[in-house]
Amino acid sequence: MTNLPSGFKIADLIVKRLEGKLNAEEEQFLEKWKYAREENLVLFHKLAQNPEKLYFTKEVKLESANKEDVWRQIQTKVIKDKQIQLKQQVMKIAAMLIAAISVGGFLLTISNNSVHNEPVAILPGKNQAMLVLSGGEKYQLSEKVNLEEKGMQISNNSKELVYSKVAEKVSEEQTYNTIIIPKGGEYKLTLADGTKIWLNSNSKLRYPSQFGTGVRKVQLEGEAFFQVAKDKEHPFIVDVTTAEIKVLGTSFNVNAYNDQDEIFTTLVEGKVEVKDDLRGVSQELSPNDQLCFNKLNGKTSKKIVDTRLYTAWKDGRFVFENRSLEDIMIRLSRWYDVDVFFLTNSIKQLKYTGDVARYDNINSILDMIEVTKKVKFTIKDRSVMIEENCK
Repeated sequence: MTNLPSGFKIADLIVKRLEGKLNAEEEQFLEKWKYAREENLVLFHKLAQNPEKLYFTKEVKLESANKEDVWRQIQTKVIKDKQIQLKQQVMKIAAMLIAAISVGGFLLTISNNSVHNEPVAILPGKNQAMLVLSGGEKYQLSEKVNLEEKGMQISNNSKELVYSKVAEKVSEEQTYNTIIIPKGGEYKLTLADGTKIWLNSNSKLRYPSQFGTGVRKVQLEGEAFFQVAKDKEHPFIVDVTTAEIKVLGTSFNVNAYNDQDEIFTTLVEGKVEVKDDLRGVSQELSPNDQLCFNKLNGKTSKKIVDTRLYTAWKDGRFVFENRSLEDIMIRLSRWYDVDVFFLTNSIKQLKYTGDVARYDNINSILDMIEVTKKVKFTIKDRSVMIEENCK
């Protein structure tokens, strides 16, 4: 990561986030900074809206604020050319406001005169994905795809990508494809062996276009529901980086997002074995079992659950029972492709139960939560601010 002074490092990361260019390390660093202080979270929310407009309206207020030393230091380091491009403008905003926060009280001054932004309609997710072939060719699955790769036919409709044999004998050379589901997306995949996979938002699956003579192995980041075709001679394995889920023929859900410390495997039918790759420990699951595996320390816990709570997403429902508001908002942020900010940390652990259509407007779900009169939501652009309802 670039070795910049603290304020400018954050500014640089905010710019890269707006441009969609953060790597995993930078994303983690920025997330830690955002939630370190409430002021940081509010500042990030402001910068993520309309940086160009925000800069020109705040510049006069910054000059007139009683922060001459801070302004002079930032001005000499950042303002070199009045004909700067948008990236440089955002850098100036971020650096100036971050520095001002350290002096105290300034953020409130400019907040009272914030720029009005027209509300943006936040639509639910939809069927969208990108296919990456072994040679690096990329295809957006919102468009019709009809390809042939080493004896395999690859085609799609609006909701599903399907692999099927077109030759009596396919190539013995194994080639790997990847399907990537963005935030606000979902897609279904049928592999050459007949295995069906439903992929949730912000997920990625790497898999061979045709399976060889050994195990059938795929690699998952994110969440997917598997309906595995039975084949006793060729076990099916889902690799989730630190663990492997081994099955013969069964239906199960795996939640293994990279930004979470825990992996959840929920078995609907059949039998699976979850193995800790690092420690060599494994556990078997029976129908209705859910295994929680901690990637950091290898600890596991198993319990019997209502599987619908963890699989309803593939059938177009959000179903949650006594779930924390933080967990619910994580799910909503992925599906509606929004940023979520808790302005009151204590409300993260409030518990809610509900069953709503996944394709409803986000306001329908937030209104249902607001009925409890415990929290208040504010939507600006693609950001949802959550605070305690003190009325």
